Amino acid sequence: MQKSQIIDAIRQVLADELNIANIGAFSPTARLNEDLYLDSVLVLQLLISLELKLDIEVPDEALNAEDFVSVDTLSEFLLKKLQPETTEHVTEDAAEEFEDIKVHCFVSCLCQAIKANPNVDHRPFYFGVWDAEVVVDANHQINYHAEGLNHDFFRDWYQKIYGVEVLPWFEHDRDKAYNISKLSKLLDDKTDLQQIMVMLDMYRLPERENKFNANPFPHYVMLENMDDPDKLFMHDPDFRWEGEQDKQQVFYSIESDAVAGGYIFDANAIKPCTNQVIHDYFKACINVQTNPMTDAVRSIINAHLSDTYDLSPGAFTDALMQLPVLSIRKYAYEHGLAFFMLQLEMDFTEFEDWCEVIEALVSGYKQIQFRAMKIANLEQNFEGAAQDKNQLIAELAVEIEHILNQQDEREFSIKKRMVELFDIWSEQCDLNAKTKPVDEEVSA
Repeated sequence: MQKSQIIDAIRQVLADELNIANIGAFSPTARLNEDLYLDSVLVLQLLISLELKLDIEVPDEALNAEDFVSVDTLSEFLLKKLQPETTEHVTEDAAEEFEDIKVHCFVSCLCQAIKANPNVDHRPFYFGVWDAEVVVDANHQINYHAEGLNHDFFRDWYQKIYGVEVLPWFEHDRDKAYNISKLSKLLDDKTDLQQIMVMLDMYRLPERENKFNANPFPHYVMLENMDDPDKLFMHDPDFRWEGEQDKQQVFYSIESDAVAGGYIFDANAIKPCTNQVIHDYFKACINVQTNPMTDAVRSIINAHLSDTYDLSPGAFTDALMQLPVLSIRKYAYEHGLAFFMLQLEMDFTEFEDWCEVIEALVSGYKQIQFRAMKIANLEQNFEGAAQDKNQLIAELAVEIEHILNQQDEREFSIKKRMVELFDIWSEQCDLNAKTKPVDEEVSA
């Protein structure tokens, strides 16, 4: 098969099966995310369809973004799968990567002020992110945002650790027009060190690139006025982006029914944090008994594979739609490990090793999602005997269970090492009470 035929196959799947709205931008050099607006779920759906169309199997190690930056790099990868002995070259586009790592937008906004202050360290604040709350709704779908979720845990600890009170300005019992008017007044009165946060719907800012393209996409950013009254300056620490935005477009994104929230705090109030409060915060955050995100994914998988619930095959794809947004929270472990290793003046070779384990943990969720989508595709589109279909689904279910067990093993190993470093650090700082070992907690 020629590369041009693979490119044609990609276009056909995008146009005829996935019905993407931006197919007019398709070309060999088109970037999957920025030009064709494919989020991670659509990329996985594209791969599943191409597996069937081209009669290949995409390995787990290939489910990383650098292989699928553009139509060209994807076609190069698929060509290698079809003709491995004749395609040893790599295109220049393959050097392009998705460099931004998003972790938690609310926390990232708060940490932006901490990073600017040389007297405090932002890394400990990420202790609360790796097991931050996730929601499994009544339809057995995972969500990173839901009505009733709040950020009081982070607000309370931000004040305890750094001395800064994070106050809500958004009034939920008032309409959006009132709150936007209030936001405008806050921006007009803002001092240099005040930070004004607002939740907006990123989907309503199409000119902003993001890797998820979710609709809606609730997201916290920070705003300030510019000399041009029609513009606002937006700081988006989670996406590592800042720049000017049309004021009315920002207000339109705040008007979305899917979002409601805003906070204000003063970076001038930042104070040096004590070892004792960092110690107490770690104890409040570390969960050595369970891995809540993996437990949530396991419950969703079990619900969709059982006969107990009346769930459609298509719902299996929707069930894990938001998993890519949630799984990146696990990169918060890097902040925790880095903090303790720096404090203990350790060789960072070990840190690099743990980064690989964390990367495998994040990738593991993608592997689970890919198989779940394959099962949904088999349920909807398999044309052979029911017995053959059920056998394929059973094999995928076994693979998912194996990866879930690997996920627990990886995360418990990270937590165990984190606890060991915490205990050494606590002893050096002459702080109280060692943490119970992970092994002991899990077996208890």
